[in-house]
Amino acid sequence: MSERRNLAWRLHWYRQSELEGSLLLGRMIRKTSDASIVGRLTKHCADEARHSWLWSRAIDALSLPPVRIHRSYQSFYLDEVSAPRTLVEVLALTHVFEHRVDRHFAAELERRDLPAVVRRTLGVMLRDEVGHLDWVAKWLAGQPEAERLLADYRRADELVVQRLMPFHDRMWDIEGLGEELIGGGHETTERTACEPHAA
Repeated sequence: MSERRNLAWRLHWYRQSELEGSLLLGRMIRKTSDASIVGRLTKHCADEARHSWLWSRAIDALSLPPVRIHRSYQSFYLDEVSAPRTLVEVLALTHVFEHRVDRHFAAELERRDLPAVVRRTLGVMLRDEVGHLDWVAKWLAGQPEAERLLADYRRADELVVQRLMPFHDRMWDIEGLGEELIGGGHETTERTACEPHAA
């Protein structure tokens, strides 16, 4: 029972984090007039939204209980660094986050008890990450402030990992992460007092 509960929390969290990443990248399109970057951002944004939808399909296929997520993974970075505002800041943070996702999802695939639909969904994510990491790395290589930003975000990433690692199998105990929903979302039971955060 606790593994099914934890799977529900993990997949809802993955879904929300992908969705918030998509929304953030979509907002960045207004920050550039470079048509090639607009095209790459649009594709990247669409991929992240599709990933969120794929997690929704996996949640439905497994008939997992509903969980309302208040904080994306990315939002925990904001406890360590200032919110990214410029295109280079957003893409540097995105790059660090997607390296973390790539390592985390590869490790997830090592789990023997992983349902087939989750395994397939992770495979899609990992294939898409290759393209995301490639284009963002190439673009960042031409930005003078990128190395400093990447170093700052990598430090934040390590702090976030250390903070969240103890909760890997009991995500409901992460303060402010979310709440389990009763009766299909009409009634709620608060797990923790929290304020919504945006990535």
